[in-house]
Amino acid sequence: TMSSPKHVALLLAGCGVYDGSECTEAISLILHLERHGCTFDTFAPNKDQYHTVDHTTGSATEEPRRNVMVESARIVRGKIQDIKEFDITKYDAVVAPGGFGAMKNWCSYAIDGADKYKIDDDVKKMLTDCLDAKKVLALTCIAPMLLPKIKPGLKFTLGKIAGDNFPYAGTATDAISMGANHVECDNKDIVVDEENKIVTCPAFMQDGKFYDVYVNIGMLVDKVVTMM
Repeated sequence: TMSSPKHVALLLAGCGVYDGSECTEAISLILHLERHGCTFDTFAPNKDQYHTVDHTTGSATEEPRRNVMVESARIVRGKIQDIKEFDITKYDAVVAPGGFGAMKNWCSYAIDGADKYKIDDDVKKMLTDCLDAKKVLALTCIAPMLLPKIKPGLKFTLGKIAGDNFPYAGTATDAISMGANHVECDNKDIVVDEENKIVTCPAFMQDGKFYDVYVNIGMLVDKVVTMM
């Protein structure tokens, strides 16, 4: 008999790499989940973004304020829920793309750095609930930098700790300094923490083509589906 489709929660941090979720990574997660017949619901914090970045110039402004959930809704054609509504019992996995919004709106790593950053209470609850319930957690790109704030010693990748095509290599070094079990990895591979049911991949932590990121996230979702 056919089992019922696996149901997944997608967490977003806004819309756009510099102040929200990385759009290619978010869409790649959706497309690969649907390729496997999974259904999904999308969540985001219902709060102001840290700031808004003009993606043509890189300049940031505090005004006008933008809301993380409202901006995230752009990616999923309006179908979104407040993260406060999240209930782990309804889902087989939680997945989240990267983008600087993950480190500005889900936590303050991009602002405060490794020593001082804090994680949003609702985001922390979502990820902790996922691990406690032994559901699958999948994070791409810089999003795994949330994990040191969830539990020490978790195994994940943020790409490599050096290399011209790894422009954010300092993040991996920071994770190691915080006691993470960091595994170096390029965008042709994924890293799996079997014990804690966590799957991560570098995606745009490595300078690469959009299609390379799509393929890398496909590998990650392929693995997630086998673990659900």
